[in-house]
Amino acid sequence: MTQHLRLSQYVITYGPGAILEAPEGPRIIPRPDIGLFYPSSGLNPAEFVISDQRMSQGLLAGAQIFRLPSNAELRLPQNRFIYRTRPFPSWSLCLNTRGHEGNFSILYQGRGCPVCGISGRRTQEAIRFIMACPEGHMDDVNWPYLVHRSSSGCEHRGWFRWYGGGGALSQIEIECPQCGQRVNLGWAYGQQWFCSGRFPERESLGSPPVRPGCRQNARIIQRQASNLRIPELKTLFTIPPRYTRLHNLLQLPPIYSVLVAAGTLKSQNQLQQMLVNLMRGNLVTRTVVNEILQYPWDEIQQAIQDVMTPVSTGYHDLILEEFHALIDASVKGIPPVRGPSRTSPVIIEVNPNLVRRFPGPSGRNFRVIPILRLRSVTVQIGYRREVDTQNPANIVDVSFTDPGNPEQRWYPGVEFLGEGIFIMLEDNDGWHQELSGSAVDEWERAFSNPSSYPFHIFRSSHREELHPVFVWWHTLAHLLIRAISIEAGYSSASIRERIYLEIADKRVRGGILIYATQPGSEGTLGGLIALVPYFGDFLDVALDMLRSCSGDPLCIGTHFKRGQYNGAACYGCLLISETSCEHRNMWLDRHILMDNLP
Repeated sequence: MTQHLRLSQYVITYGPGAILEAPEGPRIIPRPDIGLFYPSSGLNPAEFVISDQRMSQGLLAGAQIFRLPSNAELRLPQNRFIYRTRPFPSWSLCLNTRGHEGNFSILYQGRGCPVCGISGRRTQEAIRFIMACPEGHMDDVNWPYLVHRSSSGCEHRGWFRWYGGGGALSQIEIECPQCGQRVNLGWAYGQQWFCSGRFPERESLGSPPVRPGCRQNARIIQRQASNLRIPELKTLFTIPPRYTRLHNLLQLPPIYSVLVAAGTLKSQNQLQQMLVNLMRGNLVTRTVVNEILQYPWDEIQQAIQDVMTPVSTGYHDLILEEFHALIDASVKGIPPVRGPSRTSPVIIEVNPNLVRRFPGPSGRNFRVIPILRLRSVTVQIGYRREVDTQNPANIVDVSFTDPGNPEQRWYPGVEFLGEGIFIMLEDNDGWHQELSGSAVDEWERAFSNPSSYPFHIFRSSHREELHPVFVWWHTLAHLLIRAISIEAGYSSASIRERIYLEIADKRVRGGILIYATQPGSEGTLGGLIALVPYFGDFLDVALDMLRSCSGDPLCIGTHFKRGQYNGAACYGCLLISETSCEHRNMWLDRHILMDNLP
């Protein structure tokens, strides 16, 4: 049996270590080198590379990015699986109480019920409880130990009686049929247990589980819980200077590797000889070589210098590069540029003649820039299992080593093409006037006190999400997304946001990029940028929603303080789909914007 996924779902929602609810029961998604690029598959990650120098060198320490292939691309029928998975969990529950000679179900391991002998999805279901710990380990619940924890003499291990059900876990009792020992599931659910240290996604298919143990305690959790696996994603946009067609060609892995090895090139003939050698080794095509050599030598030299310049290695710095590039594009524009292939679509384009200005209610002017074409690259670098409120989870790396090149690591990624709207303040080149109000003072104190908040929820150690100006822009972004959803008919889940912030000495400025790049969303065919002339109307609707909330007076009475992630913010006024918010609906406060209207 096969389970179909959109290629983007593997990166954004699932990935290695995720439990997939398949037609024949839940299954674990193994690491790509086990489930996709195994020796007999005939597939190599280098055949599906996503070229993005800023992401690879800036955030992934030189690792490459691969995309998931489709059945159509591999010329395979739709009912043929590409990615192998393994069943998980291994314990099942037989609900055929009539065949058990009692009013109980049977908890068991194996192909069929050991009491009534029935197997199949009609009366059998995989148990919905598993064990997980903040280190990322996941395993079956050790049911024999759970039942026999205070009775070491009983050797019965294979199956147990399952009594009760209903709406509360405390109504469920699990009993050993041999010694009669029982455990209440409600009690067990709230306890800490020994962690086996197992990573089922790293085990070869068909091999026995590997359980080296772990220093952390594990907890019982439902396998479909949203906090069981939270993907850790990084997204960057294609921006100047490494964005032209020539830059993309020079960033192809075989060409970039020989440029690094060669150092400084003295002539176009030297470059030509290097490219011919790559072509003879079937590493690049003749078309790529001819296309590079058609450019003037001085242009090639400049492009080589651009791609050889070290890339910023901090997420904060890379996002700041985007901010500066978009500000520059709002004045000078960016001509339409295509990717490395002749058939590649336009990957970035900004027409400065389409930039509009709109006044805010307090006299501040907004500069609104339509991004006609926008390319984003999203990479899943790992995941977290937030199963213990007392212990923040660590990020589990999902990369793997290329079987043919042990020094090369790979991460799963996806590239999207779409459009966006960049919004900044027009006056004073975007630099903010000083914000005021008691809410601003509270956020400023939190920003200045690094010990108050955990670090894993931030982009970087700069802690910019706590800055009052960041909260100001983030709150405005959510209001605009909600206004666009209501007034223009978009679903809020189809639009995403990125908040920019720059702190220079005592000056601060920020901006918003509202974008839609994922295929199938309403904004990838020009619908989003067509709303730019009506930005003033959307701003009015957004500020109306700011002033009132269906959750008032409870919502407006909430004030940000130490230990909280939001001020006045709830699903009635600010919160949106968590797939749309890069910051998981945190760092929002109506008070900040109400006290400092634009």
